[in-house]
Amino acid sequence: MQNKLQISHVLYQVKDLHIAVGKLREAGFIVEYGSDPVKAYNAMIWFEKGIFIEIYHDCKLPFYKKWMMGVLGYQSVLNRMKKWKNVGEGWSEWSLESEAEHLNAEKEIFNQKNISVKFHKAKRKDIHGRILKWELLMPDDFDFPFLMSAYIPNPRPKKINHPNGITGIQNIVVGRENLNTKLVDELLIGQSELKLVEGKGLKTIEMSGHEIKIEDILQTQIL
Repeated sequence: MQNKLQISHVLYQVKDLHIAVGKLREAGFIVEYGSDPVKAYNAMIWFEKGIFIEIYHDCKLPFYKKWMMGVLGYQSVLNRMKKWKNVGEGWSEWSLESEAEHLNAEKEIFNQKNISVKFHKAKRKDIHGRILKWELLMPDDFDFPFLMSAYIPNPRPKKINHPNGITGIQNIVVGRENLNTKLVDELLIGQSELKLVEGKGLKTIEMSGHEIKIEDILQTQIL
């Protein structure tokens, strides 16, 4: 496989997106809504390079959509979404990203290994009015991170200076329990940003040169 993957981003689920964005901005982060703030379900903390953070609130799918997804063979995606929902508020997921526009090579690897995945083409209009497009691979094994292609066009700002001085994410802390680490080794180009510990799922992230914790900011009560 010529085009290996890098860690893309980490997802943190909140109950109220606007309150969360306000807390993060007060803590010195530049936060960008994923779309028109009135309709947005997510927001991003970008860095000039490396892993970014997505904050989102649970998008409750209508029953008929869940039923249709089950009928069309997307029960594994619903299972992954249920895992996110069960988190309540906190770190729910991490993902791997290709520099390529398409995930053809990655699909072939999963096919060769007889690992079942669901493929999806996604798009959204961002807050600047650009139509972003990308591809997703969702392994049925929801303990494994999902994969995404590069955004087209690339929405990452070329220059960004957070008032709190944070320039990036040093590493993410992930539980190795039930994680297919052999497949991670095969897909991930470098693992200096991945710290494996006991337990399951995404535990936390560590900022470069800072001890600040996103979860501490977001779990602070508003007086």
